[in-house]
Amino acid sequence: MADADFNKLQTNNRGFTLIELMIVIAIIGILASLAVSAYQTYTVRAQIAEGLSMAAGAKVPIVDAYTNSGTAPADRTAAGMSPNPTDTSGSYVSQVAIANGRVDVTFGGPLAHQTIIGQTVSVTPYETTGNTVIWRCGNASMPAGVLLQGGAPHLAPTVELRYLPSACR
Repeated sequence: MADADFNKLQTNNRGFTLIELMIVIAIIGILASLAVSAYQTYTVRAQIAEGLSMAAGAKVPIVDAYTNSGTAPADRTAAGMSPNPTDTSGSYVSQVAIANGRVDVTFGGPLAHQTIIGQTVSVTPYETTGNTVIWRCGNASMPAGVLLQGGAPHLAPTVELRYLPSACR
């Protein structure tokens, strides 16, 4: 009787079948591919954030020039910055240019992701009725009741919309 119980025990402990293991590996592969895609999007968004941070650094001299003269600066020199747009660059940003008050950020620094190299995002100043300056970023809609400050119209971004922060979509 002990032998019969032993044989019965052996048949119940066979382990996983090859099909079950293949299904588990397929599920892990699908989850890994989703995780890599999500991480890549997160990485590119962080790089775009660096560019917008550098644009914020250019906003102050533009507002100062506007406050002092009543007009938006024509270029970086008029804004009190160095004349070369590549002087403002970083790991993911190749240059920050100013065109009649508008700030144009071009991506392509040494560590920039392939999908944003050569792409741009613009930040455009608008004047409110209270003589304050508000900014329009990327594909955001034009603020209501404002006038374009300077002569350069707003440019739509060349960066894919999914990479822009929510305020710039």
